[in-house]
Amino acid sequence: METNRVRLRFLSHSHVYGIILPITLIQKLQLRPRQKVTITLGKKEAVATVLIDKRNSDGNIVKITSLLQNELSIPHGGLINLKREGENLRLGPAIGIVTTGVRRDPRNPIGPRTSFLQKLLQAQEGKGVFYYIFSPNDVDWDKNEVIAWFLRKGKNGTYVWRRMTTAIPDVIYDRIPSRSAEKHAAVRDFKYKLANYPNTPMFNHGFFNKWGVHQLLYPNPEVNEHIPETYTSPSLQTVRNLIRKYPIVYLKPKNGSLGYGIVKVVRAGDGYDASYHNGSGNVKRHFTKLSSLYQHVFRSRRVGSYLAQQGISLMTFHGRPFDFRVHLHKNQQNEWVVSCTAAKVAGSGSVTTHVRTGGTVIPGDELLQQLFGRQKALMTERISDASIHLATAIELAKGIDLGELGLDMGIDTHGHVWMFEANSKPGRSIFKHARLKEADYESRKLLVDYSCYLANF
Repeated sequence: METNRVRLRFLSHSHVYGIILPITLIQKLQLRPRQKVTITLGKKEAVATVLIDKRNSDGNIVKITSLLQNELSIPHGGLINLKREGENLRLGPAIGIVTTGVRRDPRNPIGPRTSFLQKLLQAQEGKGVFYYIFSPNDVDWDKNEVIAWFLRKGKNGTYVWRRMTTAIPDVIYDRIPSRSAEKHAAVRDFKYKLANYPNTPMFNHGFFNKWGVHQLLYPNPEVNEHIPETYTSPSLQTVRNLIRKYPIVYLKPKNGSLGYGIVKVVRAGDGYDASYHNGSGNVKRHFTKLSSLYQHVFRSRRVGSYLAQQGISLMTFHGRPFDFRVHLHKNQQNEWVVSCTAAKVAGSGSVTTHVRTGGTVIPGDELLQQLFGRQKALMTERISDASIHLATAIELAKGIDLGELGLDMGIDTHGHVWMFEANSKPGRSIFKHARLKEADYESRKLLVDYSCYLANF
């Protein structure tokens, strides 16, 4: 049955489990006055009596008695969705963002990531959802409850954080912030229990491993044309074979992020150049023998934690290589869409295009317009189509729900599109660009839309 957008209000009534509806809504939901019906919010349920709102025969105002509100742990009133599903009436959806570092401080409830998560929650405006943040330690599995932080608008229009007990959500968005946090006992225990908990999907579970993604995609004939040749735990002979085939080879940590640890190897005259970022600046060293370069790189790095990858001769912008961060989302129809394409132009002497190493962000449209002019639409479509095919292939091969992906894509000097990396927890630094604010908002709204799809609202 279709979802109805309603306004939820509460009545002080301590003796009746009641839901009071306009007669038009009772008829629409195929209910009867005085009928007993099971009301659910997230993973909590209670039996209530359907009552007619005699003051409002029409409209979308739904009233819940305080007894029923407390039984279901309904956190607040306002715009919400109401849906009949079988013999149940569902309120919601309840969408929970699980993360770590949650505190009891109402000014800064998630520490340094409070502003990041506040922006995510602001996307609930007008969506009719219960949207909140909780930590693995905040769940009471026996009561089907969770203690969570909600972002609510105060009387003066400013946002305030409120800590309330509510139902375990219909759907969970995994924002555990790091691989090390994934290893915490509380996180592992939460994910184990959730795996055995009925009908509670979680999307973007865990982190990707670069080699794991390569193994999934390289054998796939539908997308492997976009995947550079890559080897794990590269021996000196592997690097030598690659540098004979390609003018550039990259040595990358399997589980790296933000460009940390990447080494660019280039054939140069009578030897080889190795370029990397050492924490304080960009470094370039020349070696006459590849074996000396290899020993230098892996004197303090484990070979087993690295990949060797075919380097791509990227197109340049003002003489500097660039690539794209393509941010993709699932929408409410469960279809992949591109929410943002941002170009990242390498800094002077940098191995990567990361802002941390001197790179700059430009809206993808603007760079493509300057470089391709009339061919801009064609190149935009080429990048978008490749990204959506890759996202589809990754989700299918991983066999998990994915609501968003960040793909690092590049265009070589022949106009071919490549994918260098896929991120299941994409950062949002590209959205700090003044001309990508609208894309930022669209991206955050799509997270809510996909959650509604998973929750069957």
